[in-house]
Amino acid sequence: MSPGAPVVVLEGVRARDGAGEEGRPRGGLSGLSLALGPGVHAVLGAPEDGTLALAEVLAGRAAPLAGRVVVAGRDPHRSAATRARIGVLAATPELPDGASVASSMSVALRARGAPASGAPALLEPLGLAPLLARRAASLSFSEARAVELSLALGVPRPLLLCLVEPFADVAVPSPEPVRERLRTLAAAGACVVLVTSSTVDASALADRIHVLDRGVIARTEPGAGERLAAAPGADPPGAGRPEVEIHVLVHERAPDAPGARALAAALASAPAVRAGAWEQGPAEASSTLRIRAADREAAALAILDAAAREDVTLIAISSPPPSMHDVRAATALHLAAVRSRRPFGAPAIEGAAPLPGAPEGPFAVAAFDAPAPLGPAAPLDRPSDGPSAPAGVPLSAHGDAAAGGRMGADPPGADGSPHATETGRHDGG
Repeated sequence: MSPGAPVVVLEGVRARDGAGEEGRPRGGLSGLSLALGPGVHAVLGAPEDGTLALAEVLAGRAAPLAGRVVVAGRDPHRSAATRARIGVLAATPELPDGASVASSMSVALRARGAPASGAPALLEPLGLAPLLARRAASLSFSEARAVELSLALGVPRPLLLCLVEPFADVAVPSPEPVRERLRTLAAAGACVVLVTSSTVDASALADRIHVLDRGVIARTEPGAGERLAAAPGADPPGAGRPEVEIHVLVHERAPDAPGARALAAALASAPAVRAGAWEQGPAEASSTLRIRAADREAAALAILDAAAREDVTLIAISSPPPSMHDVRAATALHLAAVRSRRPFGAPAIEGAAPLPGAPEGPFAVAAFDAPAPLGPAAPLDRPSDGPSAPAGVPLSAHGDAAAGGRMGADPPGADGSPHATETGRHDGG
């Protein structure tokens, strides 16, 4: 394999998984074409999008129904030597039973040509050495997946690591040794593929994030906190950062005391706040205010200043990670913009490169930032994907609404969700 060549190539791959009831498929791939080089790649999606089918063909566990899968120049389904250099963490544990975990791991190690005595060296760095003497059948679901993760990370001279949800349902005391090992392998030239539905896991580690939507890659964007769900086109002036959503939990002391409505009105003209929506709670309870901003710290300071001026009692301020709903909504906006400008019969554009004449503007984004609570209380639970505030008049410094409202002039999306709307205001506009 020449330097700089892709490690993994998929060409027109059609495949179905067998993860449904009685072996029926939950999802599949529909003519997927993709080339992945060394580094960490996150494939973001759900089983219904074909993530499990993708993992099966990458690992060589199944042959595609059509198309071609190549790992370092060979078909992993046909080449045992190639499979021996692929580390795999499947969705469900597949560790063979044995008198102990050590003996079960020795079977797997011998199968790939590694010393059978290497189990302790694989488990100890992850803090899993106490599992060595356990019987494999006695392990819990997450413990068995942790053992299999250690096997995947210990593949000799790895070409590819295909890991399904490596940070969920895995009984590893700390994820940091796993992240460090994956970074080391990627730096050495391995292709690491994280198959996940977690936006936080995708952004925390991946160099590139690929959104898998109903069997095809809908978008490819930089990871490590770069915006994934931004619309194509140039950024508006002053929009140098991914937009973040901040939740503010407000204590409603009494019907006539300042609360979420007063805070929302005060923030409507704040330069650090782009748009927002709020829900009024009953007296002696709490209300929720959600705002969008380019800078989390500046927005938090604006919230604290406004709360002090208006004598509003805050319970907590948090910045939740985007859900798959956010990603799908923003990706739909992106695809609508790109497809409307693609000439008839032209091939689909891989990634997020803008087309000439593509619409510009401040679309709502799902920035992949880990939660960073700014208040003393625990982070708020993410609200439901449905409409977060009832229809009402836009708020202004002197506006009024009975049960809730929105700051800025951003209309709701097609499904009523505030996550799929254009922002109401942006710097320089």
